[in-house]
This record gives sequence, structure tokens and C-alpha cells, in this order.
Amino acid sequence: MYQNYTIGQTEFVLNYNYDLPQNHVARLISDFVDSIPQDVLLEDSGAATGRP
Repeated sequence: MYQNYTIGQTEFVLNYNYDLPQNHVARLISDFVDSIPQDVLLEDSGAATGRP
């Protein structure tokens, strides 16, 4: 009537050896985001205090 199972199983095994193919769209997006200069991403909003 009941199946044998373990209720104490709390681990989820991740495969760290997975690699995206060279032509995957995620690599294109990553390269684009990495090409944005840091000063553009972190530019000063102009507000000295409070909300910008």
C-alpha cells in the first residue's frame, strides 16, 4: 500500500560540470552585459541624500 521512501532526504545534487555550448544565446547576453562600462552602470544619480 505504501511505497518505501526517505523523508529525511534534504539534498539536491547540482551538476557543476554543465557547460553551455559556444553558440548558446546566454553566452551572447553575457558578453553584451560584460561589455557595458562600469561607469555607465554605476553612474551617479545626482541626489546627495534621499531618493534619486
